[in-house]
Amino acid sequence: MKWIIDTDPGIDDASAIITAINSGTLDILGITAVHGNVGLEYTERNALKLVELMGADIPVYAGASRPILKKPENAAGFHGEDGSGNTFMERPSIQVEAEHAVDFLIRAAHENEEISLLTLGPLTNLALAICKDRTIEDRISRIVMMAGTSRARGNTSAVAEFNVFADPEAAAVVFDTQIPITMVPWETCLDTTFGPDTVAEIRKSLTPVGMAFARAMEFTLRGLKDATGEELLVLCDLIAACAAISPDVITKKLSAKVRVETCGIYSKGLTVIDERGVCAYEPNVTVCLECDRDKIASMFLTAINHQKWTGVSS
Repeated sequence: MKWIIDTDPGIDDASAIITAINSGTLDILGITAVHGNVGLEYTERNALKLVELMGADIPVYAGASRPILKKPENAAGFHGEDGSGNTFMERPSIQVEAEHAVDFLIRAAHENEEISLLTLGPLTNLALAICKDRTIEDRISRIVMMAGTSRARGNTSAVAEFNVFADPEAAAVVFDTQIPITMVPWETCLDTTFGPDTVAEIRKSLTPVGMAFARAMEFTLRGLKDATGEELLVLCDLIAACAAISPDVITKKLSAKVRVETCGIYSKGLTVIDERGVCAYEPNVTVCLECDRDKIASMFLTAINHQKWTGVSS
């Protein structure tokens, strides 16, 4: 099955992209960049740099630079102004494709018998593609996403997770389709942090992409240590990538209808999970509640230490 990664790199996006590419399991057609953690200028650049450092032959497409309706949000406080921990890596020598990410998504859906998506940022690109060509709904086999909350414990508002809050109208479009979705919510990510042992192993990496990630993660580590007093990493997008590669990393889940609140003054961006089937809708989402932290850490450490020589400096 062919895969597309839709992403806003982002430090945890980088961990997901590295693991997805080096897993050898996902046949990746392309990477589509979107606004989110930082502006599109940096998300497309970071995606290109990761591909270049890994020596991967995967095209990168630039997509939406802002949400459908609302004012743009960012998470530069967590990822750095450049999305890579303020390391300001050298510009990649490769370029984004001329085709817009939305048009690539539509074309890829029609040209391939089966296609799946791994979405790691705001869902603007995918929502625009669906609105432009509704027929692609029937051509997308599944979406694995990092998005939303399972218990209304927000990280951007009191109840909303960043990827949904950054473009709730786009998220509503995607969740209102009949495409099967596996959703990794914020609370599951908080319950699956990676501690000093994993951090120490990351710092030992000698591959170009491993060393680049290790430098970038120091920015996030400092922020989390100031907040929690502990040296730990929250790598939300990595969990989603591992769930796409090996679904058995999800150890507890529920099936439910999920909708997105787009009108509430205080609740905009909330993922409303009808866990008890009150509204009598057919479930459309598998919500990941618990996962195998040790297996995910092992998959990532294997990925950052598996590198073909590219001659490209990080």
